[in-house]
Parts: sequence; C-alpha cells; structure tokens
Amino acid sequence: MGHAVSEKPAIAGGVPAKQTQWGSEPRFGEEELQQLKEALDQGTLFYALGKKVRQLERDFAEKSSVGFAVACTSGTAAIHAAMIALGISPGDEVIVTSVTDMGSLIPILYQGGVPVFADLHPYSYEMLPEAVEAAITPQTRAVLAVHLWGNACDLNALQQVCARRNLALVEDCAQALGCRYDGKPIGTIGRIGCFSLNEYKHINCGDGGLVITDDPDLAHRLRLATDKCYDRGAGPHAREPYFLCGNYRMTELQGAVGVAQLRKLDSIVARRRTWCSELSERLQGLEGLTPPEVTPGCEPSWWFYLMRMDPEVLGADRPTFVQALRAEGLIVGEGYLSRPVYEYPIFTDHSAFARGSHPYERRQYGRGLCPTTERILETAIMIGVNQAYTEADLEETVLGIRRVCRWYRDRAAAR
Repeated sequence: MGHAVSEKPAIAGGVPAKQTQWGSEPRFGEEELQQLKEALDQGTLFYALGKKVRQLERDFAEKSSVGFAVACTSGTAAIHAAMIALGISPGDEVIVTSVTDMGSLIPILYQGGVPVFADLHPYSYEMLPEAVEAAITPQTRAVLAVHLWGNACDLNALQQVCARRNLALVEDCAQALGCRYDGKPIGTIGRIGCFSLNEYKHINCGDGGLVITDDPDLAHRLRLATDKCYDRGAGPHAREPYFLCGNYRMTELQGAVGVAQLRKLDSIVARRRTWCSELSERLQGLEGLTPPEVTPGCEPSWWFYLMRMDPEVLGADRPTFVQALRAEGLIVGEGYLSRPVYEYPIFTDHSAFARGSHPYERRQYGRGLCPTTERILETAIMIGVNQAYTEADLEETVLGIRRVCRWYRDRAAAR
C-alpha cells in the first residue's frame, strides 16, 4: 500500500490510510425488475390473490428449514405478530436486550406488555443467559433474544432457561439474516423467528418482514396477526376477528423484490463474513482495542462491526479517537446507540400514552439498570460493513486503525 504502520496518523499530518475508493455495487438489478414485471402482469398487487408474497414465504421457509413463513410489512410487524400469536397481554413481562432498535420494544408495549431489560456480554454484546434468568418473575411470559450485529445470542443456554421456566423464546433476527447457530439457520431455535427486510439490512425490499415457525398453530395465528385477524379460509365468517391485531400485509411489489433479493443472500453473507473475519484476525492483540467476540457455535452474518476501545490504555477519549480514524478516511461512528434504550424518555417518563395508564409504569427505568451495557456504549466504535468491500479496503482499514492505536498508545506511554 505504500505506507508503514509507524507513520504519523493523518490527524497529526500523515497521509490518510484510505487511498482507494470504497468498494460498492448496485443493490438492485435485472432480477428485481423481472420479478416486479411478473407481479404487475398478474393484474393484482394483493398478497391473497397474487403469487409473489407466497413465493417469498415458501422460499424463505425452505431456506430456513422450517415449515412456515409469514410475510409482513417490517421487522417491527414481525415481532408484533409474534407477541400477538403468543398471547402477550397487559401486564405480561418480556425480557429483552438493553441495546436494540425500538422495533424490538414497540410490539411489547403495544400489547400492554412490560419490557424487562437484561445486561449484555461485554464483548459479544449479546444478552447474558444468567442476566435473563435473574430477571424472571411470576409475570414473565417470554424472552426476546435480539441477535445484535449479525451475531447470535447464546441460544442453547437461553433455550434451557426458557424450558425450565416455561417461557416462550422468540428470536429477533433483524440484524442477523444469514447467520447460523450450531449449524442451523438463525431464527429456528426459538418458537418463532422474526426478520427484517428494510432498506439497511443484508437484503431488502424497501420495508418488509418475515416470521418463521415450525408450529402449525402458531403459524395460523401469525397469519391472522398480520391480516386483521381475517381468516381467508373460513368461508362466510372470514372477516369476523376474534382477537385484536393490525394490518401488516406485505404487497406483491415488496414480495417480488424480496424473491429476487433472497437469491443473493448467500453471496452477500459469505463476502461480509470473509471480510469481517479477516479484519478481526488482523486486529487481534492490538493493545487498547478489542474486536467483537463471536458467540461459540455461531457463524455471524456481520451487519456491522462493533469494537471497543480502552481510553486509559490509548490515552484518548472516544470522540478524539474516532476523529482520528475518520481522518484516515475510515467510515466509523461512536458506538451503535448513544445510551441504553431504557434511558429513552418513553421509558423514564412512562410516556407511551398521552393519557391513562400502562402496565409498564410499575417498573422504574433509567441509568444503572445494566452496568455492562452502559460501559459498552461508552467505549464502542462502529465500522460500517458492505459486502462489496475489497482487499484494498481491508488493508487500508487495518492500516488506519493500527496506526491511530499505536500513535495514541505511544503518546500515553511517554507521558
């Protein structure tokens, strides 16, 4: 690359490590156009009359090695359908991770459920089974295992906890499409697996989601939960719902794009896995910086790359360190979230509704609930990942990180 690791970093007057353009590729092409044309040629864009959503469901179920897949409008809708299908009701507690998108939590709140937050492993960033078990009360009904950054939770341990305590295990796989655990597709260990196909995921159809299960009764309830509880095979009583749910139906246009995108998933995940695994390998042993830790038995799909810095070893705070990495031309951010979700106003102020009460008001949320989570979010650095990244991108990323680390570490040692 023409650089030496001992060079000064760009922030101190050196030449930026990133000298080539980042690898990129189109996300959509002729395959999606062909599927969209076929959808339009049907003369209907309604899932119950068309073929594309049903095809996506069949393809996804086959790829996941499960009996049933139900398409819906988003990953949030997928989780909401799961909560409805499991009968989560006002006052029921659902244990969930302390770091996630609100899409994991909105469905619990909508059902009148009470989110209970579990602390995380310091370097895999997945919810700790022992923290989950400690959070169980007589009101606990389910555990929502959120697989962050494309890595899996410790599903064997979580499954054992849930089996002992008669709890439903639901997998939030929004960030982990293509991940495998103990050789099995993610989303197949728990009773229900939930997926997202939004703009920023491994594959996407703009917005969309899928729910999978091997349980035929749950599959039927999941279908109803995405379609206003309309049972389209029930004859004259099809439009007489018997439980409350919304309209989360996927359109044929979304389904058509999803069919084409799903065929690209294996290639996308394989390239991300190779690039990120090599990045971790080259960063091992770098004092002051810790790469993400893969859960034993997991083959992650790497939605993003989250590492942690040690400000004391490096002699720099996170904003300063990130600024130096950006000066190298690297695409990095200060962590994933600015604070744990339980510090959001909707939790600290119990402001889900404008008036009236909600069962989650019985719990107090705020700073101190999950100490490891808080330390993670204070020291985490996120690197964006793209399957089109090249070997040059990898070499320049490693060069920039190692050079900045060495610069700050040497300055700290000289003080």
